[in-house]
Amino acid sequence: MKKIIFYITAIVSFFLIVNIIKIIATDFNRLTEYGFGYLVGQIILFVMFIVIALITRKSVFTAET
Repeated sequence: MKKIIFYITAIVSFFLIVNIIKIIATDFNRLTEYGFGYLVGQIILFVMFIVIALITRKSVFTAET
């Protein structure tokens, strides 16, 4: 079960970082107050998913007997 959670959070984290980079690279000059809120929300979600992935990573890469 932890392997599934790890892989799902890793995939979601990848898509979130791609979205964050796309916003910063192309639309940063045109962001409104709501746009900055959206960007901060994406960053918070990215950090949460990375933390979950790091917590579950230990059980994925250890040898289970």
